[in-house]
Amino acid sequence: MTLYPVVMPVKEATDNLSGRELSTRLSELARQALRMSAERSGVNLGELLKDDEGRPCPDSGNYWSLSHKPRCVAAVVSRDRVGIDVEEMKPRTEPLFSYVAGDGEWGLVDKSWDTFFRYWTAKEATLKVIGIGIGGLKACRVTAVPDEKHIFLDYRGDSFLVEQLRHKNHIIAVVKGDNDIEWVLLNNQCP
Repeated sequence: MTLYPVVMPVKEATDNLSGRELSTRLSELARQALRMSAERSGVNLGELLKDDEGRPCPDSGNYWSLSHKPRCVAAVVSRDRVGIDVEEMKPRTEPLFSYVAGDGEWGLVDKSWDTFFRYWTAKEATLKVIGIGIGGLKACRVTAVPDEKHIFLDYRGDSFLVEQLRHKNHIIAVVKGDNDIEWVLLNNQCP
């Protein structure tokens, strides 16, 4: 199967929003991106429901995942369990390095902010596939970084392949598995 992750910039329509209003608007935009991913995939999504824990429920055997930040949203639909994450790449505090990965993981590639965001988004996308939150971060381990676009991870004996895209000042990660990826970039930029 080919997955069509849709990446969409967030325009000034959110500039005057904050808190709950901003979160609601970003969620709406991410759902628009999801509908586009479904259309490209030839999938008709019904009502997008979540379970009691807030995890997306499959619709007619189709899984879906959303992610949003103030300047960019991303979404994908798949016949397999799927996860997507987007992050704006900007420095954070140094202690986050040890929170995101252990020494063995940092030993795979140069320790940098770029690698930090690659690891973070890959792990977040993988944890979405598994259906658990950030609490599973330490059990999700990077096992190989073969190139600038792919990362292999392990979660309690299960392996995952993640494909990543750098776009403007964002990095987007989607769990690829055996699927092909065809990125859909709307308006060709995230501000």
